Amino acid sequence: MARKAVHVGHQPAPVKLPCDVAKARRKGPGSSCPAVKQACRTLAAATEETRQYAAGLLAFGGLLFAAGAAAWCLPLLFLVFTAVCMPWRAVSFYRQKWVFYLADFCYFVNIATAVFLVLFPSNAQLEALVYALADGPIAGALVAWQCPWVFGSGDHTVSVLMHLLSGFAMFAHRHYTPSGLRGWRGIARYAVQLLHGDVTPAGTVPPPAYPEHKLLWLVAAPLLFYIVWQLLYFLTVQVLFRSFILGNGYETSYICLARRAAKNDNFWNRLVRRGSTTRRLLLYGGLQLLFTVICCTVFLPTYFSFPLAVVYQVIKVVFPVYYGSRYQMTKVPQHVFLRGLQVYQTAHSDMMQQQQRQQQREAEEEAQAAAEAAAKWVAAEALRFRGSCAAEVACASPSLGAMSRQVMA
Repeated sequence: MARKAVHVGHQPAPVKLPCDVAKARRKGPGSSCPAVKQACRTLAAATEETRQYAAGLLAFGGLLFAAGAAAWCLPLLFLVFTAVCMPWRAVSFYRQKWVFYLADFCYFVNIATAVFLVLFPSNAQLEALVYALADGPIAGALVAWQCPWVFGSGDHTVSVLMHLLSGFAMFAHRHYTPSGLRGWRGIARYAVQLLHGDVTPAGTVPPPAYPEHKLLWLVAAPLLFYIVWQLLYFLTVQVLFRSFILGNGYETSYICLARRAAKNDNFWNRLVRRGSTTRRLLLYGGLQLLFTVICCTVFLPTYFSFPLAVVYQVIKVVFPVYYGSRYQMTKVPQHVFLRGLQVYQTAHSDMMQQQQRQQQREAEEEAQAAAEAAAKWVAAEALRFRGSCAAEVACASPSLGAMSRQVMA
């Protein structure tokens, strides 16, 4: 029987990439192939980023259009934004263990602005206080912390709008909002107006009001607001919930800013992080207080001058857009390259594993074929040996018969 040939040094057939487009479409995201899963995740992330970019661009364009065509609607826009994004932020931060970010200064100022616009729209003292906070330290944080407006990131867009819209709302309330659109009663009347198809709010814009004690409400009251918030924040984060935060891996602004400062390793990091923990906290709070004083000082001329206020609103938009453009030009290409490299490495690793499995299967098949061929050869040899033995016995049988007959005779 012919032996089955065993090819030594057999080269395996070329293996197709596991993330082949047709295979990915056929397998889908439920496939067990790691490369296909990674490719599907990358495609889903790119699609989501495209949607978020469109939403961020729409928010940017809508904000510019509202500020230019109907500045009186900016307080309404701010209230809608606060009513929608505050709960969304709370749920999102709770899931990511960022819930203590909700105790930051900007959230308190946004809530104070919403309360003023809804309940106390004609109080000149509260207007000066809230306006100084919204267009002072909150707007200044956009420049101090270099907040980028990245259209492709929903978190970046919401963060920037949270620092922008409160100041825009107070600016529009002071200079553009008519009397028929102020307070919850005016908003309710305007809602009824909209149901009847009338878009233009009723009333005229009252002249800007000034508090009796200007420095008290423009400087002292905002600083007192900040000091009270800082004490409450310190008690909440550093005293009451400190062990809970550290034990469960929660993020706070202290932790985030300390990590960011340590990464940059600049003068402010070396100044603040030197010495004991008490010294660090006191110095950090003192620097933030100094920052609040500087921002309120910068805000003061815009409170008394309408042209300066307009220029200040434009500057507030330019800086986040500039930082976002710089982010798009530097960070986004790096992220895309690293993501593509990760997909390639996953696909290459999966391809090598598949090649190894195929080579192992072929080696097992060759060994099995060799064993079967050897078994068949042994069986053939045994059959041939039995045949030769039977022939020898047949040849020897006549002589044995003659000998037996001679013995009988």
